[in-house]
Parts: sequence; C-alpha cells; structure tokens
Amino acid sequence: MEITIWADFVCPFCYIGQTHLERAMANFAHADEITIEHKSFELMPGAKYDPSKNFYEAFADLKGTTVEQAVQMNEQVIQMATATGLNFNFSDMKMADTMPAHRVFQYAKTQGRDGEYFKAFYTAYFEDGALISDEDTIISLSKLVGLDGDKVREILASEDQFQAEATADIFRAGEVGVQGVPFFVFNNKYAVQGAQPVEVFQQVLDRVYAEEQEA
Repeated sequence: MEITIWADFVCPFCYIGQTHLERAMANFAHADEITIEHKSFELMPGAKYDPSKNFYEAFADLKGTTVEQAVQMNEQVIQMATATGLNFNFSDMKMADTMPAHRVFQYAKTQGRDGEYFKAFYTAYFEDGALISDEDTIISLSKLVGLDGDKVREILASEDQFQAEATADIFRAGEVGVQGVPFFVFNNKYAVQGAQPVEVFQQVLDRVYAEEQEA
C-alpha cells in the first residue's frame, strides 16, 4: 500500500493528522507493507520571521485579523493537539518561510530520510520554538536525522538546488485538487483531507487493503 502525504512543517493539522495516521498504522496488522511518500506544500507562502513580533502578532498580520482573534483561533488548535498528546507551544513559536527547509527536504528524500525529517521539523517548530527558516537550525536538524551537514549548507547557499523538485510537488498538489493540508492519498485512489480521527484512518487502511486482496 502506498500513502502520499502533502504537508508543510508549520501546519498544525499536518502534525496532528500524521500522528493520527501513525496510531492507526500501529493497530493495522499489515503496516509493514505500507510505504509513505511525503510531498512539499507551502501553507503560508511569503511568511517571514519578524523578531519584533510574537507569533500571534505575526499570524494576525498575515491573516488580516486581530491579535485577539489569532489567539482564539489557535487556542482551538492547542486543545486538539493536547487531546492527541502533542505539546504545542505557540508562545515561543516563530513564523517562518518554509521553502528553504522544503528544498533540503527534497534532498532528504533522496537519502530515504523524508519521514524522519518531517518529524524533526514538526517537533522543532511546534514544541521547541525553533526558527526553522534559519540556516543553522536547518543544518542542525538535518544532521540530527542523518543528513550530510556540508551538503545541506551547499543546498541552502545555492538558492536553486532542489527548488524544481519542491515546486513540482506544489504544482502536482494543484493538479490533484489539494486545497489544504494535510492531504493523504492512498494507492493514488482514495483521498483523505485534514486531521481526521484515528478511526477514520483505520477504516481507510482496512478498505484499501481489502481491495488490494480482492485484486
């Protein structure tokens, strides 16, 4: 079984949704037959880190809302994350341009480290308050998952290495109708959008596997 996931490192529902999928897979007898491919997606193109603003202020500016509305919107996200067992720390979170990290992610895919890479960046962004657009941060996290730090530095310095691959993922998302992330596609046939409950993922896994056996 093949699962394709479009996601972005700064997408809270991507982190929550992937956690739900992993829990469903933990209860799935044929999890060892599943291959997962991650694909790049930009949730907030043009987002930049401004050290003079906290996350809520930056989020409000980006979305055209008030700070109070930004706090209220994200409070619901925090509650959802907590129910999943994740510790989201919006007080220390930093708005970031994710394209540099996505270019390095494309390199991580060539090394078979894409899954570990995404998890490392989710944790760094949502729980540790790391600035994931910072070169040293990207290099440090990349080395943490087994990537060559010198190669990562070279990619970041080039501004175009692996850009085509990241752009192709985003373009492909438009072709298949992705309007928001996370977006999961099972065997290029069944699509699941959003941070669906564990039970939903379990049902899809069972259905897709049953169809494979019938075929």
